[in-house]
Amino acid sequence: MRLALLAHRAAVRIEANGAPTDRSSSVGCSNAPPRDRTSRTDKALTYCKAEWSAAYELAQSKGLTAARALRMASVAYKLAMPKMDSLPTIRAAIACIAQGITLEVFDGRDGSQLLYAAQVALSVLHQKERKK
Repeated sequence: MRLALLAHRAAVRIEANGAPTDRSSSVGCSNAPPRDRTSRTDKALTYCKAEWSAAYELAQSKGLTAARALRMASVAYKLAMPKMDSLPTIRAAIACIAQGITLEVFDGRDGSQLLYAAQVALSVLHQKERKK
């Protein structure tokens, strides 16, 4: 699965840097930039993949072994994950965890623990909403 992320490095750059430049379709003020309608989940997934790719490329350019490069990229992916402090960021974190499990950034135990942390964060968030 790690090879799947390596194969999509170029696509990640395009997604991460490919902001629309055509302002003719924006509604309202003509000098206002177009509104970014990308969901937080998509932004988080793209950011995590981009950080993984950047760290992997940096490790390779420094001549590190493949195992060390993968470890460095995994750490970068984990550091890029969103905090779980609101419902949209919890959803984004769950998506990043699922993607990380698929791409073998997390082993089974780490992934399970992070998903459990997301479940706890959701329950705390619901308790706060009930008290209001």
